[in-house]
Amino acid sequence: MFTHDISPQTNWRAIFDADAVVRALNGATVGSAVAAGRWDEQAAFALLTRIDLPDGEALLCALRHGVPFDAVELSTASSAAELLAMSVGDGRAMADAKHESAQNTDRVALLEHLLTGLDETRDASALLARAAEDIASRIGAGGTSIMLVEGNRLRVRASVGIGVPLGHEQRLDQGIAGWVASRGERVVLHGPVDDDRFRGSDPQAGESVIMPLRAGDEIIGVLNVKRPTGEGFGEKLEVLDAIAGDVGRALMAINRISDLEREWRSEVALEDVMRHAAANDADAAARTAATAFGHHAVVVRADDGTLLALHAEDKECREAALEASAKVEAPPGSGVRVGVARHDRPYEPSEEQLAGRAADALGLLAHAGVESTSTRHTGVRVLAVEDHPVMRLGVRALLEREGLVVAGITSTCAEAVDLIAENEPDVVLLDLGLPDATGPESVTRIREVSSSLPIIAFSVERTPEVIRAVLRAGANGFVSKDAPSSQVIAALEAAVQGLTALGPAESRALSRIAEATVAEATDEPTDVEVDDSEPGVAAPVHEPLTPRELELLRYLAEGYTNKEIARAMVLAEDTVKKGVQTLIAKLGATDRTHAVVLALRRHLIE
Repeated sequence: MFTHDISPQTNWRAIFDADAVVRALNGATVGSAVAAGRWDEQAAFALLTRIDLPDGEALLCALRHGVPFDAVELSTASSAAELLAMSVGDGRAMADAKHESAQNTDRVALLEHLLTGLDETRDASALLARAAEDIASRIGAGGTSIMLVEGNRLRVRASVGIGVPLGHEQRLDQGIAGWVASRGERVVLHGPVDDDRFRGSDPQAGESVIMPLRAGDEIIGVLNVKRPTGEGFGEKLEVLDAIAGDVGRALMAINRISDLEREWRSEVALEDVMRHAAANDADAAARTAATAFGHHAVVVRADDGTLLALHAEDKECREAALEASAKVEAPPGSGVRVGVARHDRPYEPSEEQLAGRAADALGLLAHAGVESTSTRHTGVRVLAVEDHPVMRLGVRALLEREGLVVAGITSTCAEAVDLIAENEPDVVLLDLGLPDATGPESVTRIREVSSSLPIIAFSVERTPEVIRAVLRAGANGFVSKDAPSSQVIAALEAAVQGLTALGPAESRALSRIAEATVAEATDEPTDVEVDDSEPGVAAPVHEPLTPRELELLRYLAEGYTNKEIARAMVLAEDTVKKGVQTLIAKLGATDRTHAVVLALRRHLIE
């Protein structure tokens, strides 16, 4: 092991015979004379005793010239051997501690970064990205990736120096990472992978270690460290094991924090849903439930199937939620059946409990203590004629929520005429801006197939001229599209009872026209504006134009087509078409050119 003042090449077998070595190893201290030539040219004396080391036995040997070892020296030799054994043990312990300290330095530094990351962010991806960079740097790896278990798949959430993109996923039964995640066993590979266990592995992979990330007894992911620099991982495997445990615990902490925050947000949202439902605000209750819990459609039905609330962002989810609400059974004591749908990801079993609590909150709609408006209107069959897809969704939801029967929803006047001829509804809710008929023309075409069918005109245009024109064509009422839903339902109900339905604003507009007509018939002076360009010719006073209408008027004056205006104003072409019609009516013009001429004469544009 070591020598002092004696050549390391000393032939100890020549100095001591086998019997002396055996006796020393058995615990006896042996002293003997050494003949000249066995050690050097002089005669000498030797001492031999056992040293008990932590990992085995050794011998303490001493040589000197001239004076033999006496009894005292022989008796103290064993004490010297004990001191040497203690010194060797302490030295090795210090070396081990120094080595372990050097190893833990990397782990401690990474752990500090993880703790800092937990304090700075609640985003698991950001935390893992920082961990992957630290591991690659401190372990001397060419690349590091971290994959998390999501259902029956593994997804890459952090990647440094490895040509695997974030978000890449694979099945749990695929590749080395899948094998490690499924078995929970560490794998160390040297050189290209050629192992039947790892279907789908990279045959060109260099030296690498793949180990599981644990949260308690559960495997939540995989740490993959590849292509290390230098001579391999060696003793760093133990450090990697410890680091993998630290990363797993950090993930547990951030997931727990996320769970607590999600639970808090859910409780706040449920409280909002219950508040809206208790106030019998069905629309707000369904909308809040959809927004808070990630649904794209929420449908609430009474136990008898009556629609109480509907919120939908698209047609597909709306139909799916309606179908689900029709099939599900109402929980005992709830009194409602709730259907939900979304299109971006499937529902997980873990969401079932929260969905049940949301359904219980929406159940207050069935016990709000206010008589449902649907009871008053049940049985009235409505044909809605509306060309805009989003408006069709809203109109259907409104009618169904109020208990009216949707006899049909068409997008053209021709479709409406065919449906009326086959099975006449009780009332028609008619948009005035259809692709194949506009304004009073659509009313006239419906009157050709049914002279008595109640018709409620439904439009964004509410100028006195438009209202008067559709009433003269045979409509039973007029409702603006910005009117409250209660006014739309009241107008439909009034029309079914044989009444003319007009809102306060529409009635006032018609009254102004009637007053102007009477004044003209009696030759009384009226409030007119004089067109200076044509002396003696008066033009009636019209509603002021909005800034948007003035912008549209300027495009008309420059000769833009509807398509060009739509592109310039970032509007749908149908919207521009309707806006032009409204503008012509407001100016009292006969066509687009006339409207521009009148606008120039009245100095509305330059």
